[in-house]
Amino acid sequence: MRRVSYRPYLFLLLFFLCAMSLPKGASERIRSTVVCSFAPCWRSLSFVKEKTLFLLTLPFPNDFRSSDNAIEIERLSQENLLLRSQIENVREWLLYEDRIQEQTQRYKTLAHDTFEEGFWKEFFKRRSQELYNALDLQICSLPGKVIFREPSSWSSTVWINLGEKDNQKLGKKIVAKNSPVLLGTSVIGVVEYVGSRQSRVRLITDSRLAPSVRAVRGNQQNRYLLEHLDSLIFSLELREDLFSSEEESEILAQNLNRLKKTLQQQSGDFYLAKGELRGTSNPLWRSRSQVLKGIGFNYDFPDSEGPARDLRSGEPYAASRKGEAIQLLLPGDLLVTTGLDGVFPPGFRVAIVSSVQTLKEGASSYEIEAISTAGNLDELTHVFVLPPSERSIPD
Repeated sequence: MRRVSYRPYLFLLLFFLCAMSLPKGASERIRSTVVCSFAPCWRSLSFVKEKTLFLLTLPFPNDFRSSDNAIEIERLSQENLLLRSQIENVREWLLYEDRIQEQTQRYKTLAHDTFEEGFWKEFFKRRSQELYNALDLQICSLPGKVIFREPSSWSSTVWINLGEKDNQKLGKKIVAKNSPVLLGTSVIGVVEYVGSRQSRVRLITDSRLAPSVRAVRGNQQNRYLLEHLDSLIFSLELREDLFSSEEESEILAQNLNRLKKTLQQQSGDFYLAKGELRGTSNPLWRSRSQVLKGIGFNYDFPDSEGPARDLRSGEPYAASRKGEAIQLLLPGDLLVTTGLDGVFPPGFRVAIVSSVQTLKEGASSYEIEAISTAGNLDELTHVFVLPPSERSIPD
């Protein structure tokens, strides 16, 4: 009778025990090396997958000529997709530069508006300083591309093509642990690991990331809408095929331009309830939802933006400002970073409030749902990395 040897199984068990007992730093380096090696193949595998699906949907060819035509059509289709992707990347870089120029002009305007007395003088000073700090960070930012997404944590993390080598080239630390990551002017996550040539970014859709935010109502809301409205008007002007008549196209253009003027005429901002946002996805699970959950939203303590307000009525607690009741949260409110978490600098967009939960009996804060202003993060291809806050730099 042949004797069964358990030695290979013992070696295998020992190997797994050693792998699970590795220090965090060593396991992170191994993981980073694997990602760096596999990243060039990631897009190729995606290309092969798309091509295979396309060929499977083709009708069975009657002759070699029709087969060759199908292959040629597929090749041209893939080239077209590649060109569109490159154009989109260039467009995003240009839009980012335009946003910086627009913010620079806005900063100059705010800096000259500080002659007013009282509350609004201090308000404009805070806004101009906040905008100055944001511009300083964005000018030092580094553009990067998404090079890999782990299927087991698709909605939680992405890998980008920036690392310590980029810091060495610049002679300063831009890509570091806790460096904020943006798409345009919207926060999408934070760097949690930095390798030699790649870094891992934890997304705001992950339940373990909780940026501190507050609701803003007024100018900033309108500015966000105007950016999308300008893009929509430009696109519609190029798509005459969408309208049944020239009159229909002109009516829509007039309505959109009227809406644009209305948004430009409104002025002033109200800084209201503060709280935390959390994603709804977990590791080892690809979430189908981009919804962010907000908790702890209230205005119980006064700050530089105004007095404390009652949770239900929105009336100020300060006796001198009675009668100026403002609802603390409404669907459509813009959520921006506060800087209180020590990671994300204040003033950057995060999300739009989509719904506000009804207050329960005895509740001390609101719960909300929100949608990221960066759009669908499942289609993320490029990002901008800001230098980390001094308070968030690890020892």
